[in-house]
Amino acid sequence: MESQTQDEIQEQSLLAEIERLRQENEQLRQMNQDLSISLFTTAEHGDLIEAELHETNLRLKEEVKERMRAESTLHALVEMILREKDDLETIVQTIMEHGDVVDRQWENKLTEVTELANCDSLTHIANRRRFDEYLDQQWQQMSRSHLPLSAILCDVDHFKDYNDTYGHLQGDHCLQQIAQILSQQINRPADLLARYGGEEFAVVLPQTSLRGALQVAEKLRVAVRECQIPHCQSEIDSVITISVGAACVVPTLCGTPALLMDQADRALYLAKQHGKNQVMSLSVTP
Repeated sequence: MESQTQDEIQEQSLLAEIERLRQENEQLRQMNQDLSISLFTTAEHGDLIEAELHETNLRLKEEVKERMRAESTLHALVEMILREKDDLETIVQTIMEHGDVVDRQWENKLTEVTELANCDSLTHIANRRRFDEYLDQQWQQMSRSHLPLSAILCDVDHFKDYNDTYGHLQGDHCLQQIAQILSQQINRPADLLARYGGEEFAVVLPQTSLRGALQVAEKLRVAVRECQIPHCQSEIDSVITISVGAACVVPTLCGTPALLMDQADRALYLAKQHGKNQVMSLSVTP
């Protein structure tokens, strides 16, 4: 009975081993079948796979070349930036070492440009732009201080006849002489002489009453007459003369400088109407 039991155990073990071998054999058979299918598929599509591999290989080579070009460009850019950095550091160091000189040069250049912008190119006195700017500044300042502001307009008598007789070049020289004569009569730093336009000159007189403006105006008229610039075609004299109009106002913030200049222009017109080579004045009520 015991011997029979051992035989049964051995039989069962043998059967189990047979079953295991059968399963392994089945697995090997299935793997062989799968391999055969794979080999068959590879054989059928070998050309396509080879083409795809070739295309992929070419693409990878192109990417490598592109990366190499990018790295070369980046390297050159880094070198250029480093050179420019060195140049910039040199410039900054130079500016820091010579900053005072550079500042003075720029300041001088700015002053020169400003003077040119405010200067009449022919007579080298203030131009109309500077005159209008300065008159407006003084109007604002005198209105706050409640002080008088005067203006003078001068016009060269029979200047067209002078140009027709002596020529325009001589006419320009005449205006230059008159500008020099007038500027010599303007002594206060706050007073401004300017070429107003053509043969007209103008003066701004801050903190000056009408009486003071008339004294300056007469001084200007006499100085030009005494310079004895010949004018053979003048209807009133044998030399260059000027007619002068003066006006005065105590500015207000609600008024404008145009009011003062209009009155000075009217006074100049009266001087010409009354025979030229004289001074006329008007007081302005703002």
